[in-house]
Amino acid sequence: MNSGVIVSDLPTEKDFIRVFSDVFRLKNKPLLSGSEFDDCAALRLDSFAKNLSGESLTFSTDTVRESTDFPNGTTLWQKGWMSAAVNLSDLAAMGSKPIAFLFSAGLPKGFTLKDTEEFARGIQDCVSFFGAEVIGGDTEINNELTITGTVIGLSENKTLLLRKNAQPGDLLCVTGFPGSAGVSLSVLLNEIQTNISNGSVGSVSDSFLKNLTEPFPRIFEGLMLAKSGAVHSMIDTSDGLASSVYELSTLSGVFFEIDEQSLPFDSEALDILSCHLKNQNENQSVTDEQIAAKAHALLVHEALYTGGDYELLFTIPSGKLSLVEELFEIFNQNAASRFESLPSSGKTGRSPCQFTVIGKAIADKENVIIRHAGLNSQRQPLLKIGYDSFKKYI
Repeated sequence: MNSGVIVSDLPTEKDFIRVFSDVFRLKNKPLLSGSEFDDCAALRLDSFAKNLSGESLTFSTDTVRESTDFPNGTTLWQKGWMSAAVNLSDLAAMGSKPIAFLFSAGLPKGFTLKDTEEFARGIQDCVSFFGAEVIGGDTEINNELTITGTVIGLSENKTLLLRKNAQPGDLLCVTGFPGSAGVSLSVLLNEIQTNISNGSVGSVSDSFLKNLTEPFPRIFEGLMLAKSGAVHSMIDTSDGLASSVYELSTLSGVFFEIDEQSLPFDSEALDILSCHLKNQNENQSVTDEQIAAKAHALLVHEALYTGGDYELLFTIPSGKLSLVEELFEIFNQNAASRFESLPSSGKTGRSPCQFTVIGKAIADKENVIIRHAGLNSQRQPLLKIGYDSFKKYI
């Protein structure tokens, strides 16, 4: 199954980011954080006006295009939603409130006014759902649909969450069900077959596929975590869990241990992979237990090394775990009504939101994953790979 990982000596997206960051590094520092370190750049407002002390504007920009980000079957509404969501997720990872969105769209020849309206509705529905406004943009004719979005947010300086503040002994936590977007991608690319020849059929629900086609930025959860004071560091998982762990590790100077058995998975994702494996092994003597173990291993790989989930990965001191559990419980009790304002095409099924402790910061000198085999467990290095849109083409 395609993991979205291709090994190459060519520069990666992160290599390009490092070069740009070095060239554009500011000498006059009105920044709490620059975009070379975190999901967004954060600009202190008191650098320009003293009566604005205590708050920062946050900025992020991201590009999506037809050939690399939209699998076959993605609707124009979903393409609009995704164009906004991938930018908003960067704000979520810093606990910042979105206030404005701008975009530049390269529209392909033959794009009609009806197409444009459906695409624009997707952007508008996403941006407005999270409390912001679309305030401007630009359009031109392009060879393929290409959208560059820019989102602006507002944060209190004291609650802004950065990647660099993970502490030794912190618990490593993640929201949602990592790997679901990766499995959805494999389904949409026809790399997974869920029809079983003996008569049973494994179907894939529309709501599950929306894990990929309608990414849901955790804006409200990020704001809640920022205000709690319990979180030391945070990042989104758009490039996969492993890549995100390495970002936290590099900037914080700590290392992490992930317990494979603790990774939370969507039961439908496991069912889809099990159906696929049964189809592949229908003429072989393979037990249900072996199928289940292989499906779990495949989903672990998707969670670690394939992006697109846009969940939050964050660290907290162990003494704050009960507080965060209580906050999520209260949050979910009040979240259902919020989803009623979404159009039917935007109901992704991402509420209620759970979070799971998947590991901890350790004193070792490498990031590792504990793999369990029977009564024994093995500590293996966490691979430093992940989704790279420069090399993974849909």
